[in-house]
Amino acid sequence: HALSRDTKKEEEEEEDEEKRSSLSSSTSSSSSSEMSDDEEEGEEAQQTTTTNKIGRKKKKTTQATTTTTTKLVTTTTSTKEREKKKKKKKVKKKTKAKELDEEYHPKSEEEKMNKKIRAAKRGTRSELSVSKGGWTKHGYAYDNANVLNTTNLKSKAGTIERISAKEVCPDEFNRRFALTRTPCIITDAMNQWPCFMKTLNSKSKEENPREWTIDKLQKRFPKDRFKVGSDDDGYAVRLTMTEFQFYCDEEKNPDYGCKRDDSPLYVFDGSIFDKENTKELEKDFDIPDYFSEDLFKYVGHKRRPPHRWVVFGPPRSGSSIHVDPLATSAWNALISGKKRWVLYPPNKGLTKPLLKPKGIGLDGESITWFQKAYPITQTREWSEVGGCPKSFDVVQNAGEIMFVPDGWWHAVLNVTQTVAVTQNFCTTPRFDAVYRATRRGRPKMSKKWLEKLKAKGRYDLYD
Repeated sequence: HALSRDTKKEEEEEEDEEKRSSLSSSTSSSSSSEMSDDEEEGEEAQQTTTTNKIGRKKKKTTQATTTTTTKLVTTTTSTKEREKKKKKKKVKKKTKAKELDEEYHPKSEEEKMNKKIRAAKRGTRSELSVSKGGWTKHGYAYDNANVLNTTNLKSKAGTIERISAKEVCPDEFNRRFALTRTPCIITDAMNQWPCFMKTLNSKSKEENPREWTIDKLQKRFPKDRFKVGSDDDGYAVRLTMTEFQFYCDEEKNPDYGCKRDDSPLYVFDGSIFDKENTKELEKDFDIPDYFSEDLFKYVGHKRRPPHRWVVFGPPRSGSSIHVDPLATSAWNALISGKKRWVLYPPNKGLTKPLLKPKGIGLDGESITWFQKAYPITQTREWSEVGGCPKSFDVVQNAGEIMFVPDGWWHAVLNVTQTVAVTQNFCTTPRFDAVYRATRRGRPKMSKKWLEKLKAKGRYDLYD
């Protein structure tokens, strides 16, 4: 029995150990299983986090890619626009460069002459834009009520007498016209002038090269420069005779020539009689016998005021209303063409503000004065109410000489293309008035002048 109890005890102990071992193994297995579940959950969480991160990165990458693409498209578009603008600027620059090149480096002779003509226009009348139509803005060249139409011209003050140089002697002229300060037109005094003769002589049919027309003057003096006006500083503006002839040619130069200009360029030059190449023009005419006496010659050529001019130009050019300086009288010999004259007799009430009123758009040009101021002088209010003198109106033809006494207001308008020569002078009958005016205006010259007259024994002039 004792052996059996021992055996039982041993068996019970072995069972207990087995139970313990099984319990420990189960515990360990359960713990190991629990550990594996936690690890799996952690791994899953890590995978989810990683996936989210990758998704966000992909979104960011996609957004960045989209932004970059948009930027690239915008940049490409703006680049194309900039390139287009640059191309346009280049085209404009090239166009301007061509225009400037044509302006400053003209290709043809005509372009060169037109460049000089435009420069002369800017110089003589800087207030007008040549390129913007300032010279044609009034449309006087196309005016239906054209002041150049002299068919029905009426002179309200009466007619200006025409006299023949063959019939009226100098003494009679002085008595009837010079002493009374009466204007007149002289005929038959230019028939033998070389500048007026169309042929070399009355028997010859050969053309006279010394005749004064714009075309023939161009042939004689193609490169000589003639004064067409003054700039704002008082300096002379000049064109060569070839340039001026081209300006006057309406067919060859319709765009930049005189054809459409309201008041075209007008040669009024007194210096040509002192220049080596052109002083020969003085031999082409004679001083009319009526005006052979000129007391200003005693002052000396260099000291005396400007007194003799060659004048020529196209229709609508001319001289606006004025009185000749220093109380001098004048003669104007028309060699070719036709001129319209209006004259007002000396009158104390007739002043510059009346003849050149402000506020009506006068610009110093003859055509503008005839268009805007002349009609005022033809009204009843002008003569009957205002007491101003009526005008004398007359047309001067080629071969006629106009005598304008001192103190007479006058304006001249070229009806056609004209060439003329004119001179201011002083004669014995009007010396007193001229000397008083000269003493006021040119005191030093008047003193020298009087001394010269005394030296010549002309004591009768100041007794």
